[in-house]
Amino acid sequence: MEKLALGRDGAVQLSREAKIGSMEYRLAGYVMDAIDDLAEKLTGDRCHFHNKPATTAPREDRG
Repeated sequence: MEKLALGRDGAVQLSREAKIGSMEYRLAGYVMDAIDDLAEKLTGDRCHFHNKPATTAPREDRG
């Protein structure tokens, strides 16, 4: 799973840096979709590698 996470992170980075609609942008999207499909088959969760909201409780106001 770690290797898939690295691959997806690379595809996300490429899509951020590529011009929207370019071949690189589209291919990076295909890679992310393929990794998400595989994650769903392996874990049952298609969003396994998606960023999740922080789970740390907010700090108390010490004022």
